[in-house]
Amino acid sequence: MNYKVYSWATLSLSALLMFSACANDDIANSENEVTLNGHKLNITINEETFEAEKPTRTTQVLHRDTIDMGDGLIAEVSIEPDKAAPTPQPAKTRAAMSEGHYTIYAVDAAGNRGADELSGTVSNGKFIPDANAMIRLDPGTYTFVCHNDAFTKTATGLDIKGSMHDGFKDCPMMGTVTKTLSGGVETVAFNMKHLAARTRVQITTYTSYPKIFEGTSTYIHDHSGQHSTIHFDKIGNLTSRDVGATAYTWDTFDKFQHVGNKPFSSIVEPFETISSQYTYIALAEGENIPANSLEFNVMGSYYGKTKQLYFDIKTPLERNHTYLVKATVKTKDPLYLYQDGTVGYLGDKEVGKREPIGIVLTEKTATTDKGLAVALKNADNNRRFYVGYGYYFNGLKDDGTATDNMKGYEYTWTTDYLNPLYRGVAQTWRTLPPAEKEPEVSGADFVAYQAAGNYTTEPDVKITGTNIGKWFLPSTGQWRLLLAKLGGLNVSTVPATIWANASWNKPFVKSTDPTWNGIKAQTYFTQAGGSLDFDVYCLSGSNGDTSSFYLDLSTTNISFGNSIFANPGIGVDGFVRPFVYF
Repeated sequence: MNYKVYSWATLSLSALLMFSACANDDIANSENEVTLNGHKLNITINEETFEAEKPTRTTQVLHRDTIDMGDGLIAEVSIEPDKAAPTPQPAKTRAAMSEGHYTIYAVDAAGNRGADELSGTVSNGKFIPDANAMIRLDPGTYTFVCHNDAFTKTATGLDIKGSMHDGFKDCPMMGTVTKTLSGGVETVAFNMKHLAARTRVQITTYTSYPKIFEGTSTYIHDHSGQHSTIHFDKIGNLTSRDVGATAYTWDTFDKFQHVGNKPFSSIVEPFETISSQYTYIALAEGENIPANSLEFNVMGSYYGKTKQLYFDIKTPLERNHTYLVKATVKTKDPLYLYQDGTVGYLGDKEVGKREPIGIVLTEKTATTDKGLAVALKNADNNRRFYVGYGYYFNGLKDDGTATDNMKGYEYTWTTDYLNPLYRGVAQTWRTLPPAEKEPEVSGADFVAYQAAGNYTTEPDVKITGTNIGKWFLPSTGQWRLLLAKLGGLNVSTVPATIWANASWNKPFVKSTDPTWNGIKAQTYFTQAGGSLDFDVYCLSGSNGDTSSFYLDLSTTNISFGNSIFANPGIGVDGFVRPFVYF
């Protein structure tokens, strides 16, 4: 009896493959079987499920490392089982077979491959047969081989090619079964093996999505040169693997999608970008890819900087396992406060639309009610204010000599610290906070506070963020926070109080701290269109109505001081640099 199989009709996991009739005597009599010349033949195809991890594995993360990308960027990278990956599920779910083009052929007991093939395309769980696809078989014992188009037919069997520029966007799949055809209802059941490990990529940045460049800039490369074309015999047994350079993913990692659609925010949040396709690393049964054999490469724009991210995959990859390559890219640059009340890095700037107005010193998070930022520029068009008694600081009762004082906002915008013994006279002389001008009070009183409190970013940019608070004159501790965050000041080298190392008219000077980098701090301002002067700055607070405080800043020295009169060698006045909560 001659078996004549013409075409597939339907293909699904753990379901029978139904054949359509192409002749009057070939009549499909049920969903799961076909009658061919009076004989029945059923074909079932099962696809194995990708494994996220072995049961014996005690940790999910296989390897984690930190690499320096240069240009102020670092990346925390890891390789871990992709437990969230969608996988075909066999049995009762009737989930669709992996889409692609499939071919079935038969090899007889003598090792001869038949001339006929049964082929077609799976789409949406259904098989669309190729024109005139068929297999003619005499009764006998055959090894049936089912494979997808990741394989190339050769005279001796099948190959999975791995030459340079040949990527794998489809998983190499093969199933074999040996069956004797003798009449009656025959069942040919394929268990399709994934001859590959599969990977996808997740890149995380903060405040905005990275821009991944599509094209030929994203791939996994076998720089070991040991894992090129795989050779199989006619019945699917591994025979050999070539050595040579291989790029596995020339076109598959180029397709990335956003997880969610997050707008800019005042809170620093992760933005995840994940590849929408898998990349398949070809592996025969019993093979693995040793650690450090593969190099991951992706070109993109991170925080406005175009960089190539590349690193070795420092863990073995196993057949039929699914992996997530994770890279969290961070920048050494500070966060900036934008005019709309959101935060971001300098690369997020859009001229005329989204402009930075300050540098973030304390981040706002989901669990904190506010962040802190310093203005990019001095107040009042770089006006200088006299540092001394009877001018801008007098009239405050608080003893603010501690160098970790964080009360700048309170000094500026409340009356809690006004001293009723103004100039030694008991009187109620003021009802408004220092930032507001008091009628019939000397115009020289609290002018630095007023300059800070009335600071404006216009005409350069108009503030639209309703979460941006009032600008204020910073205190010693708030300036110290700036110096540590932007210039690397070791705050443990700063004396606890100004008076500890100072006479009534001489500040302490700490010039021996090698960690302070004034030029680095200055760059963060200038690159955003601002400035930082190595000069004297006014500070909020006072020493019991007698002395005002100031900061003397240079590229290498940090000096906090108090003054009744101008101090020799440091100038007679200082700038006002406003701070703000958001």
